[in-house]
Amino acid sequence: MLIHNSDGRFMKYSICLSFLLLSSLSARENPFFPLDESKKQKVTSNIPDVRPQMGTINYTFPDQARVLKEVTLSVQNLDGSIEERKIQVDQTIDWHRPLVLSQGGKSAQTVAAKNSSVANFGFVQFYSKGKSLSVKAPDTLVRHFVLSDPNRIVLDFKHAASFKSEKKTLNAAPYLDVTLGNHGQFARATITLDGHYSYTLNKAGELITITCK
Repeated sequence: MLIHNSDGRFMKYSICLSFLLLSSLSARENPFFPLDESKKQKVTSNIPDVRPQMGTINYTFPDQARVLKEVTLSVQNLDGSIEERKIQVDQTIDWHRPLVLSQGGKSAQTVAAKNSSVANFGFVQFYSKGKSLSVKAPDTLVRHFVLSDPNRIVLDFKHAASFKSEKKTLNAAPYLDVTLGNHGQFARATITLDGHYSYTLNKAGELITITCK
């Protein structure tokens, strides 16, 4: 009887040990790879990148833009992660000229915009240079105001003499053209602008100076 009990205990011990070994193997499919996912080697694709090499990029500012505060660059790294870098600028800009971004330091060829023009209606003349417009008129300026869609500056002069309404091209940013209309007891000059502006008006004798901002 003593020998029989000893054999039974030995068999129970062998069965328990086998169960533990089988459980350990099934819990880990491949013992040669690390358990920590972060330590696994990253696999990269061998598919070639077909995106073109960066050339020159032009960005056109909206017509209300006056100051460039900062530029944000978003780049993709070798491992696929995305980083953003901000470049502080805080400088005034001319929205007529595009922002040019290029790699390699080559300067982009730009065409200077025409910035001066003349429109002569006889009893009133207009001379534009840059953002200033000079108006020479012997008649009294009654009022001035702005209109939108399109953006215009309107000047009303006291003028009783009859004349034919006429439109002349300025084509000198920010001034596109000027129309002089006959309204009976006054002449109305309507100056069309190429965008949104605020303006100042100064008068000295027969000379009126308008400056757009």
